[in-house]
Amino acid sequence: MTLGFLQEQLESINGVRAPRVGRFVVSRAQARAAAGEPRTPEALIVHEREGELRLGLWLDEEVRRALRRAGPDSRPRLVARTLLAKLAAAAEGVSHFVYLATCAAAERPVSLLELEVQAEVDKFALLVLHLWRRGRRHLSPGLRRRLFEPAGYRPHLGAEERERYVVANRLARGYARWLEGRFVARGDAEGLLRELRRTYRRGAGDKLAYLESRALLGGPGLA
Repeated sequence: MTLGFLQEQLESINGVRAPRVGRFVVSRAQARAAAGEPRTPEALIVHEREGELRLGLWLDEEVRRALRRAGPDSRPRLVARTLLAKLAAAAEGVSHFVYLATCAAAERPVSLLELEVQAEVDKFALLVLHLWRRGRRHLSPGLRRRLFEPAGYRPHLGAEERERYVVANRLARGYARWLEGRFVARGDAEGLLRELRRTYRRGAGDKLAYLESRALLGGPGLA
């Protein structure tokens, strides 16, 4: 398992292409110098100056260790309980990087909420398709619950930041359940990919409103 593998998977799902994330990984010292002491397992460091966007991806040692444990010979264990949280953190970091890079290339502004929601959707899509390829799509409800329920939030978060994570979790959780009922339960992988790619390209306000509508629809899923 490498960051490159995660990036290739997310790019394939969403039909996009970005610079190679491995070139942008920073050390703890570099992250500290750029944005202060990291307080999360992953963080995308963003600096914009005179129209130039500079990115760096920080991953803590536990996340990197989990990536090493889920190497090429152990990918069937990608959603193993002991690895899931750390691998999900890595997937979120890569999602942030790819999404911001592709939006910047298209000169499209991105809100922090949009960035977080897309990362939540991406990690679900990545992992449910991993299960699907191994004939285990019936495990999607359990995966969804482990990713989104219950949601825990770090105590250092301010009220506004915490609310952003709460909303992102709620929208992604509802959207994931709708995807289960509409595509996963029916075995429609091509339809799922078309839906994910269309949603990926929606503008910020339109995307959030769309996800809200899908979350409200919910659906029986596979539970």
